[in-house]
Amino acid sequence: MKNTKKIFLYIAGASIMLGACTKDFQDINTTPGLPTVSTIPPMINGVISTLFLKGQEQAAIHNEYYYPVTQLATISGSSGYLVQNGALDIWNDYYGTLQNLNQIQDKINAYAGDKAEMDNIQSITYILRAYKTLRITDQFGDIPYSEAGLAYTYNTANYRPKYDSQESIYKSLLEQLKWASQHLTTAATTPGGKAYQSLGASETLFANNISMWQKFGNSLLLRYAMQIVEKDAATATPYLQYALSGIPLIGEGEDAGMWPGKLGGYVLNDSRFWSFTSHKFVRLSTTCWNLMADGTSTAQIFDPRAVLFFETNQAGAWAPLQPGSTASDNTNPYQDKRDGDFTNKDNCKFSPFNYYIVRDIYYQPELFLTAAEVHFLKAEAYARGLGVAKNMVTAGTEYTAGITSAVNFWYFIAHNTNVTNDAWSSVAPASPTPVQMAAFLANPKVAFTGTDAQKLDKIYAQEWLSFFRQPWLAYNLWRRTGRTPRDGNPATYVNFNRLQYPEQESINNTVNYQTQTGQMGGNSNTVKVWWMK
Repeated sequence: MKNTKKIFLYIAGASIMLGACTKDFQDINTTPGLPTVSTIPPMINGVISTLFLKGQEQAAIHNEYYYPVTQLATISGSSGYLVQNGALDIWNDYYGTLQNLNQIQDKINAYAGDKAEMDNIQSITYILRAYKTLRITDQFGDIPYSEAGLAYTYNTANYRPKYDSQESIYKSLLEQLKWASQHLTTAATTPGGKAYQSLGASETLFANNISMWQKFGNSLLLRYAMQIVEKDAATATPYLQYALSGIPLIGEGEDAGMWPGKLGGYVLNDSRFWSFTSHKFVRLSTTCWNLMADGTSTAQIFDPRAVLFFETNQAGAWAPLQPGSTASDNTNPYQDKRDGDFTNKDNCKFSPFNYYIVRDIYYQPELFLTAAEVHFLKAEAYARGLGVAKNMVTAGTEYTAGITSAVNFWYFIAHNTNVTNDAWSSVAPASPTPVQMAAFLANPKVAFTGTDAQKLDKIYAQEWLSFFRQPWLAYNLWRRTGRTPRDGNPATYVNFNRLQYPEQESINNTVNYQTQTGQMGGNSNTVKVWWMK
């Protein structure tokens, strides 16, 4: 309980910093009853607190668009949610956070001692900046960046920031991630004999574990270098070579995310559950099902994750819905009345997501980057010879490791979620045996066989499936490669290439908004972001 309170205090303290500050960044505008000085640790934790997914982001964008766009799932009706609402959610959250990141950078720049003493704090700040910024530019494309988040300076020139190209943002942040990789250290003192400054026990994401910060930053470097390799191989390749040179990356049991159990028992807000029960139409797609089963009977399921990801319909049948189908299922299998009667699925016709995944706010993390993703990125690199010599044997090893890691992750979640209303561990199936895993990996849809092109498609397919609860990453993979699984090609989503800038930009930042949208041919979701294939 004390740890939980500590997290809230740090978050609350940092939230204060999201307001306007005086020209002396160390002094907050005086408000009776509130602190007038803040330090870097609670400000860092304030940034960490914004890494939680937002409700409208999940309901209006993930459930209404990213799932059906990628066909990782589909929807059985029109929810009425507007993508613009989710886009505004993401946009406002980012620019509040960017202001906090800029103020932290001001404090680092103003440090009066040996600058090397700040290496770990600077590196963590760079990693958080990269994670937040690359997520938003991947979704919108060009965004205000270099001049944004500076309103606290009271310089009116910073109130209406220009838009930076996605290319320039990527190049800046990739270099910062590499700097962080090379400067994070577990040493006690600098080469000059000074103690490294530390966030101490206040850092809640990795509990000030510098090795984990390094692995997270290195793995982000690998992800985002691969993200631009189709568009700018000259920039991406040196970073891929570095990331694959043997530096530490996220490994088994180190999946990065907001883990309630690792945040002192912090309970996630109910935005995940709300996004499903209020949207209600998310269903199992035939695209996803065909990669996990050879038919609609339980005996024909070969992927052990299928029974964790999805449920049977009210009639007890596995009933996937084909993307683009006009069939309607205007029921809500995600209502909390199932806490008292789990079998009551509101007479749904098509298979919904597993209620335990949707309902759990106590154990299941909000994921940032997994060991499975690292394996799949390495598999792609070796299969294509990106940053390393092409080696299909090594690619196959990483591919198998990625699938195994993804299966183990979800069975770990299922077997450890055992709290009020979410006693998944009491009913979850046993982990697959080695024999069962071998049969799964030998299935023709999964086995690493065929031509090199077919093997690469299997890498993309399994990586896509591993993003089951990270649909924004499945969306990135689809846009980058154009080779993720598809069942038909519903015209409704084929040109959904980006989120549109929120309407408030046309009002609050009119001149720069008009310049930007004029250059790109309008604020349309059909416009491709810079790195798209």
